[in-house]
Amino acid sequence: MKKALKYISAYGLWLINLGLSAWLFYISRTAVIALLAVFYQTGDYQFSKTVNLIDRVVTIVLGLSWLVFSVFTEEAYRSHALKKDLLKQFAKFTGPLLLCIFVVDLILFWLQGIGGDAWMRWFVLAIELLSGLGLYVFGRIPSTKKTA
Repeated sequence: MKKALKYISAYGLWLINLGLSAWLFYISRTAVIALLAVFYQTGDYQFSKTVNLIDRVVTIVLGLSWLVFSVFTEEAYRSHALKKDLLKQFAKFTGPLLLCIFVVDLILFWLQGIGGDAWMRWFVLAIELLSGLGLYVFGRIPSTKKTA
């Protein structure tokens, strides 16, 4: 029963990473479209076709990246489920993921216009940055296990 609970927790952590990576997929695509909208000139038909192509290519690349990430993290969590370093493994993946979300979210915030009344957005950015850095550092701390 204890073994089953460890696998359930491993797959729970995996689902958290899948959700975060899907969120990164969504905001990355939104940021690319917003970045391209900065260069739009009224009536430019060719630019709209180019943006459509870029959107499709970015969606395919992000989708394939999400698929590779999900397979890789599932294997890593499953192989570490019975070991004591499952949380460290979770931190190794989630820390950089949260830092990527922070960077893309900051770009979106900048593109949408930084307003003085957006204190909640600053709060979310701070949480993304601090939790990403904390998990990244925790995931990189070497294990104190002695190997025989």
